[in-house]
Amino acid sequence: MSNQEQLIKCYTSTSPLINLNAIAMKSGQDKQDIGIRTAILSDLLSTARESNVDIDSLLQRCDIKPDRFITRQGRVPVANAVKLIRRCGFLMGDEYMGLLSRPLPVGYFRMAILNAVQQPTLGEALQRFFEFNNLFLPDLKTKLVNRQQFSEIHLVRNSGVRFRNNVAVDMIIAIIHRLSNWLCDELIVVDSLELDHEPRLYRREYKHIYYGAVVKYHGDINRLVFDRHYLDLPVIQNETDAEAYYQRAPLDLFLPQDVQGETSRVIRKLIKQQYTTRNVIANLQEVSALLDLGPQTIRRRLAKEGTSYNSIKSRVKRDVAMRALNDPDLTIEEVAIRIGYSEPAAFIRAFKSWTGFSPARFRRGGFETDTVD
Repeated sequence: MSNQEQLIKCYTSTSPLINLNAIAMKSGQDKQDIGIRTAILSDLLSTARESNVDIDSLLQRCDIKPDRFITRQGRVPVANAVKLIRRCGFLMGDEYMGLLSRPLPVGYFRMAILNAVQQPTLGEALQRFFEFNNLFLPDLKTKLVNRQQFSEIHLVRNSGVRFRNNVAVDMIIAIIHRLSNWLCDELIVVDSLELDHEPRLYRREYKHIYYGAVVKYHGDINRLVFDRHYLDLPVIQNETDAEAYYQRAPLDLFLPQDVQGETSRVIRKLIKQQYTTRNVIANLQEVSALLDLGPQTIRRRLAKEGTSYNSIKSRVKRDVAMRALNDPDLTIEEVAIRIGYSEPAAFIRAFKSWTGFSPARFRRGGFETDTVD
């Protein structure tokens, strides 16, 4: 077996059913603001509006023009969208903004993830998270079902439950998926997603959220299917990380990833491994030598998967920087140096393009303040 084949066998999932035809986040998007569809935000705010929350005033306080919501086709910068969701939840005293049959008090999600990070593996963390959820979410029963090769997360509506807006179900599934990614610092490639309701106006966005997985509608239950081996991954986050994750939520739901195909996943894992062992972000030439593939071959394969080496490298830098910023003993200048920036100003610009927030604001968790810096 060649060096390349060994690496691919080591670094990729063994599932033959993983969809490799994901719709990509183009590399040029790294230099643009991340935008959230107003249709998604409008659905998330739907119950708040029915509860007589002054949505127009709330939008203005988050520096969002209310007329953007008229057509439901516009986009809102991620920093403003995160602030909007957090403000609405605090205002209503409900982290799910009235989307469920009873409110979930502010701080509920914090306790749920603090419970999860105490577990050694992803499978055990999910079991604990679901136990906690099932105590407080009377509308949905969540459970983990293991098959021979795949695992399934089931979300079943309790008898007679009818949500005012089905975005509630979609939001919970997205939270579970992204939380799983974060717990083990791995991209959980979804084989398929089944939803028990009709397609949303923004259904194409789900291709990005779930890395190109097949999405089916009008199912009997809500079901997320992925390779079972992920459940054995170790949980690497701790309580300090969990506090930071909660303070920036729901930012991680909206950050794009690059896992379009086999080559993308191999390269992402190699870059991460090189950073872990050598504390440097590997360049294309170094990865090319490790894979015994020419740089042009790698570029061509990544282009077929809709991404680029620079895009994947930027995502890894972003994730490394986000975790490093949780360490109060590191200055922003030191974090910049860690991921290869000699000038803090260049790092600050890059980080803001990746997340919508400056490193300083990200670090202090000021996502519900009155201004966007």
